[in-house]
Amino acid sequence: METVTVLGGGIAGIAVSYHVGHDQCMIYEADSHYGGHIYSAVEDGFVWDDGPHVSFTKSEYVRQTWAEAVGGEFEEVPAAVTNYYQGHWIDHPAQSNLYQVPEPLRSQCVESFLKARQTPETDRPKNYQQWIDRAFGEVFAEKFPAAYTRKYWTTDPINLGTDWIGKRVYYPKVEDVVQGAKGPLGRDTYWVGLWRYPTQGGFYAYAKKFVDGARIQYRKKLIRIDFGKRLMAFDDGTQASYKALVSTLALPTLIECAQDAPGEVREAAALLRATRLYLVRLAVNHPSVRKEPWLYIYDEDKLSTRVSIQENFAPSNAPPGKTALSVEVCGSDYTPLPKDPEAAAKTVQQEMIDMGLIENDKAIISRSVKYCPWGQIVYDHNRRPALEVINAYLDRMGVVRAGRYSQWGYMMTHDCWLRGKRVAEHLRSRAELKEFDIDDE
Repeated sequence: METVTVLGGGIAGIAVSYHVGHDQCMIYEADSHYGGHIYSAVEDGFVWDDGPHVSFTKSEYVRQTWAEAVGGEFEEVPAAVTNYYQGHWIDHPAQSNLYQVPEPLRSQCVESFLKARQTPETDRPKNYQQWIDRAFGEVFAEKFPAAYTRKYWTTDPINLGTDWIGKRVYYPKVEDVVQGAKGPLGRDTYWVGLWRYPTQGGFYAYAKKFVDGARIQYRKKLIRIDFGKRLMAFDDGTQASYKALVSTLALPTLIECAQDAPGEVREAAALLRATRLYLVRLAVNHPSVRKEPWLYIYDEDKLSTRVSIQENFAPSNAPPGKTALSVEVCGSDYTPLPKDPEAAAKTVQQEMIDMGLIENDKAIISRSVKYCPWGQIVYDHNRRPALEVINAYLDRMGVVRAGRYSQWGYMMTHDCWLRGKRVAEHLRSRAELKEFDIDDE
């Protein structure tokens, strides 16, 4: 088989090389390390992931392979997530735990919900706003998912489609909401059951075995690619040709570099939107006050959107008696990030104190900010038509895509791994490569 060229050394790129055979692949990675978003930084005994990373796949292949990758040393516990709303902690998902929502909002949510469910459906929701209004009633929809959408997805829910939802947002039964407003249901309605996480080394530990023998060239940032000539140029002045190409790069980046991309393809790529993040990392000199590994913040007057409590994924992620809070602040072309990252970090620190997650300023051991240029895909109404144009072009050019940003979809880490495996099988057999339903993997 001809050598395969892979652009990007994240989990999807590693999966392609691993399943094809490292001796048959060359990976070009812009960063100084492999892993992409699953990289875990280690600083002064604290382990920092880029947001909450856990493995909850039902794929027996992934479960077994990843377990072997860490020598069977992983944490496996029931998923536990919580929500913060104006001083109240509400179990996740909030729609089936309304008993923790303060009155009179609780009763207003139930009344609005029942009214929405008694209204006959005349047609399918045309956008996420219509979907949440139907699913939860207008009161809950506005206070919780709409508010969080504006913070996390950085735009109003009316601007989003519904094709990404799947089982990720719980559509409750009537009895779940009614009984959940009176007290605990006694059963979990969160769509994730058990999750796994490496005992040592952060989530990044899952990848280390799979790069043994991999041929990776680091600090190779693509600046130009000619699909017709099959020639790549990098920012260090070097060039390389390819025969078979797999890209894991973000579609806007790849198309921007493509010298022979026609105007309509460039215009389509310019319509794609994704969030950008500040990851505010706070090392704190006292134990965590919450047991959950991550939590959502609905208050729109707070920059903080989602908080990962690192040692609640695995105790080794922080020194004994200390806590590590990684807080996401989201922005995009719709809603820009704050211009001053350090000022944003100070605001986040105070928000953590106000929420009771940090005792006071004196408890802070260190504070840092990491900028992530790629966060979540924004599933706005431009996404699907733009993808049709871009994918048709890349298919003609023979460019195979693998990973969240190259496929521009809602893909978890295990989805990217399975996509890499599928791509490798395609390259080996030269069979037709088809998309697959990630929810079934």
